[in-house]
Amino acid sequence: MLDVTWMEIAGETIKINAVLYLLWCIWVGWIFSTVGAFGGIMAGVGHISILGIGAWAKKLKGKSINIGMYSDAGKYLTDHIRFSNTAITWLNSLSSTINWYTQKRLVWPAAIAMGLGMVFGAQVAVWGTGGKLGVALYKGLFGIVTIIVSFYMFYQITPRAKASKSKGREAAARFRERVEELRKAGKLHELEGITNVKYSVGKVEFDFFGEHFVAKNYLPFFYGLLIGFVAALVGIGGGFAIVPFFVAIGWPMYIAPAVSALTVFLNQCSALAGWFARGVQFVWPIVIGWVGILIGSYIGPRTQKYLPMDFLFGMFGALAFYVGFRYIMAGFFGIKLPP
Repeated sequence: MLDVTWMEIAGETIKINAVLYLLWCIWVGWIFSTVGAFGGIMAGVGHISILGIGAWAKKLKGKSINIGMYSDAGKYLTDHIRFSNTAITWLNSLSSTINWYTQKRLVWPAAIAMGLGMVFGAQVAVWGTGGKLGVALYKGLFGIVTIIVSFYMFYQITPRAKASKSKGREAAARFRERVEELRKAGKLHELEGITNVKYSVGKVEFDFFGEHFVAKNYLPFFYGLLIGFVAALVGIGGGFAIVPFFVAIGWPMYIAPAVSALTVFLNQCSALAGWFARGVQFVWPIVIGWVGILIGSYIGPRTQKYLPMDFLFGMFGALAFYVGFRYIMAGFFGIKLPP
Protein backbone atom coordinates (compact mmCIF):
# COMPACT_ATOMS: atom_id res chain seq x y z
CA MET A 1 0.00 0.00 0.00
CA LEU A 2 1.30 3.44 -1.02
CA ASP A 3 4.19 1.72 -2.81
CA VAL A 4 5.13 2.76 -6.35
CA THR A 5 7.62 1.25 -8.79
CA TRP A 6 10.94 3.09 -8.83
CA MET A 7 12.31 1.08 -11.75
CA GLU A 8 12.46 -2.37 -13.30
CA ILE A 9 16.00 -3.61 -13.87
CA ALA A 10 17.74 -6.97 -14.40
CA GLY A 11 14.46 -8.83 -13.98
CA GLU A 12 13.71 -7.15 -10.64
CA THR A 13 11.11 -4.53 -9.66
CA ILE A 14 12.27 -1.88 -7.20
CA LYS A 15 9.45 -0.26 -5.24
CA ILE A 16 9.45 2.70 -2.83
CA ASN A 17 6.94 4.14 -0.36
CA ALA A 18 5.56 7.29 -2.01
CA VAL A 19 4.41 9.01 1.21
CA LEU A 20 7.72 8.37 2.95
CA TYR A 21 9.57 9.81 -0.03
CA LEU A 22 7.35 12.92 -0.04
CA LEU A 23 7.84 13.57 3.68
CA TRP A 24 11.57 12.97 3.48
CA CYS A 25 11.94 15.47 0.63
CA ILE A 26 10.00 18.13 2.55
CA TRP A 27 12.68 17.73 5.23
CA VAL A 28 15.43 17.88 2.58
CA GLY A 29 13.96 21.04 1.05
CA TRP A 30 13.66 22.76 4.40
CA ILE A 31 17.23 21.97 5.45
CA PHE A 32 18.86 23.18 2.25
CA SER A 33 16.83 26.36 1.99
CA THR A 34 17.46 27.18 5.67
CA VAL A 35 21.26 26.81 5.94
CA GLY A 36 22.26 26.55 2.27
CA ALA A 37 23.84 23.15 2.80
CA PHE A 38 23.18 19.55 3.86
CA GLY A 39 20.25 19.06 1.45
CA GLY A 40 22.22 16.88 -0.96
CA ILE A 41 23.52 14.80 1.95
CA MET A 42 20.00 14.19 3.20
CA ALA A 43 18.79 13.40 -0.33
CA GLY A 44 21.55 10.79 -0.48
CA VAL A 45 20.54 9.29 2.85
CA GLY A 46 17.00 9.07 1.52
CA HIS A 47 17.88 7.28 -1.71
CA ILE A 48 20.54 5.00 -0.22
CA SER A 49 18.90 3.98 3.04
CA ILE A 50 15.37 5.32 3.55
CA LEU A 51 14.19 4.07 0.15
CA GLY A 52 16.62 1.14 0.17
CA ILE A 53 18.10 1.68 -3.29
CA GLY A 54 21.59 1.17 -1.89
CA ALA A 55 20.64 -2.37 -0.84
CA TRP A 56 19.33 -3.06 -4.35
CA ALA A 57 22.61 -1.85 -5.86
CA LYS A 58 24.48 -4.32 -3.67
CA LYS A 59 22.07 -7.14 -4.51
CA LEU A 60 22.29 -6.58 -8.28
CA LYS A 61 26.04 -6.11 -8.45
CA GLY A 62 27.37 -8.00 -11.48
CA LYS A 63 23.93 -8.54 -13.06
CA SER A 64 24.05 -7.91 -16.80
CA ILE A 65 22.11 -4.99 -18.31
CA ASN A 66 22.30 -2.86 -21.44
CA ILE A 67 21.38 0.72 -20.51
CA GLY A 68 23.31 3.54 -22.14
CA MET A 69 26.98 3.05 -21.28
CA TYR A 70 26.19 0.52 -18.53
CA SER A 71 26.45 -3.26 -18.48
CA ASP A 72 26.46 -3.83 -14.67
CA ALA A 73 23.14 -3.31 -12.88
CA GLY A 74 24.78 -2.62 -9.52
CA LYS A 75 27.01 0.13 -10.87
CA TYR A 76 24.10 1.59 -12.83
CA LEU A 77 22.02 1.79 -9.65
CA THR A 78 24.93 3.39 -7.80
CA ASP A 79 25.16 6.08 -10.46
CA HIS A 80 21.38 6.36 -10.46
CA ILE A 81 21.53 7.23 -6.76
CA ARG A 82 24.02 9.98 -7.62
CA PHE A 83 21.74 11.10 -10.45
CA SER A 84 18.63 11.06 -8.22
CA ASN A 85 20.39 13.09 -5.53
CA THR A 86 21.33 15.59 -8.23
CA ALA A 87 17.78 15.74 -9.60
CA ILE A 88 16.37 16.42 -6.13
CA THR A 89 19.00 19.03 -5.34
CA TRP A 90 18.51 20.65 -8.76
CA LEU A 91 14.89 21.54 -8.02
CA ASN A 92 15.72 22.29 -4.40
CA SER A 93 18.33 24.85 -5.44
CA LEU A 94 16.11 26.35 -8.16
CA SER A 95 13.15 26.79 -5.81
CA SER A 96 15.38 28.13 -3.03
CA THR A 97 17.04 30.59 -5.41
CA ILE A 98 13.65 32.00 -6.41
CA ASN A 99 12.57 32.25 -2.79
CA TRP A 100 15.81 33.94 -1.71
CA TYR A 101 15.48 36.40 -4.59
CA THR A 102 11.99 37.37 -3.50
CA GLN A 103 13.38 37.80 0.03
CA LYS A 104 15.91 40.31 -1.41
CA ARG A 105 18.93 38.38 -0.13
CA LEU A 106 20.53 37.01 -3.33
CA VAL A 107 23.93 38.35 -4.50
CA TRP A 108 23.69 36.70 -7.91
CA PRO A 109 26.99 37.91 -9.50
CA ALA A 110 29.01 36.08 -6.82
CA ALA A 111 27.01 32.90 -7.40
CA ILE A 112 27.62 33.08 -11.16
CA ALA A 113 31.39 33.37 -10.64
CA MET A 114 31.60 30.27 -8.44
CA GLY A 115 28.92 28.42 -10.41
CA LEU A 116 30.90 28.60 -13.64
CA GLY A 117 33.81 26.86 -11.94
CA MET A 118 31.50 24.19 -10.53
CA VAL A 119 30.02 23.49 -13.96
CA PHE A 120 33.44 22.41 -15.26
CA GLY A 121 34.28 20.48 -12.09
CA ALA A 122 31.02 18.52 -12.29
CA GLN A 123 31.73 17.34 -15.83
CA VAL A 124 35.14 16.02 -14.80
CA ALA A 125 33.54 13.99 -12.00
CA VAL A 126 30.67 12.57 -14.10
CA TRP A 127 32.86 11.44 -16.99
CA GLY A 128 35.85 10.48 -14.86
CA THR A 129 34.00 8.32 -12.32
CA GLY A 130 30.68 7.35 -13.99
CA GLY A 131 30.26 3.57 -14.11
CA LYS A 132 33.33 2.98 -11.95
CA LEU A 133 31.94 3.09 -8.39
CA GLY A 134 30.45 0.10 -6.60
CA VAL A 135 27.86 0.88 -3.94
CA ALA A 136 30.22 0.02 -1.04
CA LEU A 137 32.89 2.44 -2.24
CA TYR A 138 30.23 5.06 -2.91
CA LYS A 139 28.83 4.72 0.62
CA GLY A 140 32.32 5.14 2.08
CA LEU A 141 33.03 8.26 0.02
CA PHE A 142 29.60 9.61 0.87
CA GLY A 143 30.38 9.08 4.56
CA ILE A 144 33.71 10.92 4.34
CA VAL A 145 32.11 13.96 2.73
CA THR A 146 29.33 13.90 5.32
CA ILE A 147 31.86 13.86 8.17
CA ILE A 148 33.53 16.90 6.59
CA VAL A 149 30.14 18.60 6.53
CA SER A 150 29.72 17.91 10.27
CA PHE A 151 33.06 19.58 11.02
CA TYR A 152 31.96 22.61 9.04
CA MET A 153 28.72 22.79 11.01
CA PHE A 154 30.50 22.55 14.37
CA TYR A 155 33.15 25.10 13.40
CA GLN A 156 30.51 27.73 12.69
CA ILE A 157 29.55 27.93 16.38
CA THR A 158 33.11 28.32 17.69
CA PRO A 159 34.36 31.69 19.02
CA ARG A 160 37.12 31.71 16.41
CA ALA A 161 34.65 31.39 13.53
CA LYS A 162 32.47 34.13 14.95
CA ALA A 163 35.41 36.46 15.64
CA SER A 164 36.62 36.23 12.04
CA LYS A 165 33.50 37.83 10.58
CA SER A 166 32.59 40.83 12.71
CA LYS A 167 31.08 42.85 9.84
CA GLY A 168 28.81 39.94 8.97
CA ARG A 169 27.77 39.54 12.62
CA GLU A 170 26.97 43.22 12.97
CA ALA A 171 24.90 43.24 9.79
CA ALA A 172 23.15 40.06 10.92
CA ALA A 173 22.35 41.62 14.30
CA ARG A 174 20.78 44.65 12.63
CA PHE A 175 18.87 42.33 10.33
CA ARG A 176 17.42 40.38 13.28
CA GLU A 177 16.46 43.59 15.06
CA ARG A 178 14.68 44.82 11.94
CA VAL A 179 12.87 41.50 11.54
CA GLU A 180 11.58 41.71 15.10
CA GLU A 181 10.54 45.33 14.67
CA LEU A 182 8.58 44.65 11.48
CA ARG A 183 7.12 41.42 12.85
CA LYS A 184 5.61 43.24 15.82
CA ALA A 185 4.21 45.89 13.47
CA GLY A 186 2.80 43.24 11.12
CA LYS A 187 4.89 44.62 8.24
CA LEU A 188 7.40 41.85 7.50
CA HIS A 189 6.74 42.32 3.79
CA GLU A 190 8.60 45.64 4.10
CA LEU A 191 11.84 43.94 5.22
CA GLU A 192 14.81 45.42 3.40
CA GLY A 193 17.52 43.29 1.83
CA ILE A 194 20.66 43.68 -0.25
CA THR A 195 21.16 47.10 -1.83
CA ASN A 196 23.61 48.91 -4.12
CA VAL A 197 24.84 45.79 -5.90
CA LYS A 198 27.74 46.58 -8.25
CA TYR A 199 29.62 44.03 -10.31
CA SER A 200 32.33 43.74 -12.91
CA VAL A 201 34.53 41.00 -14.34
CA GLY A 202 36.85 41.29 -11.36
CA LYS A 203 34.60 41.75 -8.32
CA VAL A 204 31.14 42.21 -6.80
CA GLU A 205 30.18 44.61 -4.01
CA PHE A 206 26.98 45.40 -2.16
CA ASP A 207 25.49 46.81 1.05
CA PHE A 208 23.52 44.89 3.68
CA PHE A 209 22.11 46.55 6.81
CA GLY A 210 24.77 49.20 7.22
CA GLU A 211 27.82 47.21 6.09
CA HIS A 212 29.66 47.18 2.75
CA PHE A 213 30.91 43.86 1.36
CA VAL A 214 33.32 43.10 -1.50
CA ALA A 215 34.37 39.79 -3.08
CA LYS A 216 36.79 39.08 -5.93
CA ASN A 217 35.52 36.80 -8.69
CA TYR A 218 38.60 34.76 -9.58
CA LEU A 219 38.91 32.96 -6.23
CA PRO A 220 35.28 31.70 -6.18
CA PHE A 221 35.75 30.42 -9.75
CA PHE A 222 38.80 28.27 -8.96
CA TYR A 223 37.30 27.16 -5.65
CA GLY A 224 34.19 26.16 -7.59
CA LEU A 225 36.20 23.82 -9.83
CA LEU A 226 37.17 21.69 -6.83
CA ILE A 227 33.78 21.78 -5.13
CA GLY A 228 31.98 20.98 -8.38
CA PHE A 229 34.06 17.82 -8.75
CA VAL A 230 33.45 16.65 -5.16
CA ALA A 231 29.73 17.44 -5.33
CA ALA A 232 29.17 15.50 -8.56
CA LEU A 233 31.35 12.63 -7.31
CA VAL A 234 29.06 12.04 -4.34
CA GLY A 235 25.84 13.31 -5.92
CA ILE A 236 25.25 16.31 -3.66
CA GLY A 237 24.91 20.05 -4.18
CA GLY A 238 28.10 21.26 -2.55
CA GLY A 239 26.47 23.84 -0.29
CA PHE A 240 28.49 22.47 2.65
CA ALA A 241 31.59 24.02 1.04
CA ILE A 242 30.01 27.05 -0.63
CA VAL A 243 28.39 28.58 2.45
CA PRO A 244 31.58 28.48 4.58
CA PHE A 245 33.53 30.15 1.77
CA PHE A 246 31.30 33.22 1.81
CA VAL A 247 30.89 33.19 5.58
CA ALA A 248 34.71 32.99 5.90
CA ILE A 249 35.13 36.20 3.90
CA GLY A 250 32.75 37.89 6.30
CA TRP A 251 29.33 37.68 4.69
CA PRO A 252 26.33 37.31 7.04
CA MET A 253 24.75 33.87 7.39
CA TYR A 254 21.45 35.43 6.38
CA ILE A 255 22.63 35.90 2.78
CA ALA A 256 25.26 33.16 2.27
CA PRO A 257 22.65 30.39 1.73
CA ALA A 258 21.11 32.41 -1.10
CA VAL A 259 24.41 32.54 -2.98
CA SER A 260 24.83 28.83 -2.32
CA ALA A 261 21.41 28.05 -3.79
CA LEU A 262 22.10 29.67 -7.17
CA THR A 263 25.62 28.25 -7.33
CA VAL A 264 24.35 24.75 -6.59
CA PHE A 265 21.66 25.13 -9.25
CA LEU A 266 24.26 25.85 -11.94
CA ASN A 267 26.36 22.90 -10.79
CA GLN A 268 23.41 20.52 -10.80
CA CYS A 269 22.40 21.56 -14.32
CA SER A 270 25.89 20.57 -15.46
CA ALA A 271 25.86 17.26 -13.56
CA LEU A 272 22.40 16.27 -14.84
CA ALA A 273 23.45 16.93 -18.42
CA GLY A 274 26.45 14.65 -17.90
CA TRP A 275 24.39 11.81 -16.39
CA PHE A 276 21.83 11.98 -19.19
CA ALA A 277 24.64 11.84 -21.75
CA ARG A 278 25.95 8.65 -20.07
CA GLY A 279 22.53 7.04 -20.42
CA VAL A 280 21.15 7.32 -16.87
CA GLN A 281 17.37 7.42 -17.14
CA PHE A 282 14.90 9.62 -15.30
CA VAL A 283 12.28 7.75 -13.24
CA TRP A 284 8.89 9.36 -12.64
CA PRO A 285 8.74 8.86 -8.82
CA ILE A 286 11.39 11.59 -8.55
CA VAL A 287 8.47 13.93 -9.25
CA ILE A 288 7.06 12.91 -5.84
CA GLY A 289 10.31 14.05 -4.30
CA TRP A 290 10.12 17.31 -6.22
CA VAL A 291 6.71 18.06 -4.69
CA GLY A 292 8.23 17.63 -1.23
CA ILE A 293 11.18 19.83 -2.19
CA LEU A 294 8.89 22.64 -3.32
CA ILE A 295 7.05 22.54 0.01
CA GLY A 296 10.21 22.43 2.12
CA SER A 297 12.11 25.09 0.17
CA TYR A 298 9.13 27.44 0.39
CA ILE A 299 9.07 27.12 4.18
CA GLY A 300 12.85 27.42 4.72
CA PRO A 301 13.58 31.08 3.86
CA ARG A 302 10.43 32.15 5.69
CA THR A 303 11.37 30.38 8.93
CA GLN A 304 15.15 30.94 8.89
CA LYS A 305 14.91 34.50 10.17
CA TYR A 306 13.28 33.24 13.40
CA LEU A 307 15.77 30.45 14.17
CA PRO A 308 19.04 30.66 16.17
CA MET A 309 21.81 29.74 13.72
CA ASP A 310 24.01 28.24 16.45
CA PHE A 311 21.26 25.78 17.34
CA LEU A 312 20.78 24.77 13.71
CA PHE A 313 24.51 24.32 13.10
CA GLY A 314 24.90 22.26 16.26
CA MET A 315 21.92 20.03 15.53
CA PHE A 316 22.83 19.41 11.89
CA GLY A 317 26.48 18.94 12.80
CA ALA A 318 25.66 16.13 15.24
CA LEU A 319 23.34 14.51 12.71
CA ALA A 320 25.91 14.78 9.92
CA PHE A 321 28.65 13.24 12.08
CA TYR A 322 26.56 10.19 12.93
CA VAL A 323 25.33 9.73 9.37
CA GLY A 324 28.86 10.05 7.99
CA PHE A 325 30.34 7.62 10.51
CA ARG A 326 27.56 5.14 9.78
CA TYR A 327 28.22 5.17 6.04
CA ILE A 328 32.00 4.93 6.47
CA MET A 329 31.57 1.83 8.64
CA ALA A 330 29.10 0.26 6.21
CA GLY A 331 30.97 1.15 3.03
CA PHE A 332 34.57 0.47 3.99
CA PHE A 333 34.19 -2.11 6.76
CA GLY A 334 30.86 -3.81 6.10
CA ILE A 335 29.61 -2.94 9.61
CA LYS A 336 25.98 -1.81 9.73
CA LEU A 337 25.20 0.40 12.70
CA PRO A 338 21.64 0.89 14.01
CA PRO A 339 19.64 3.79 12.54
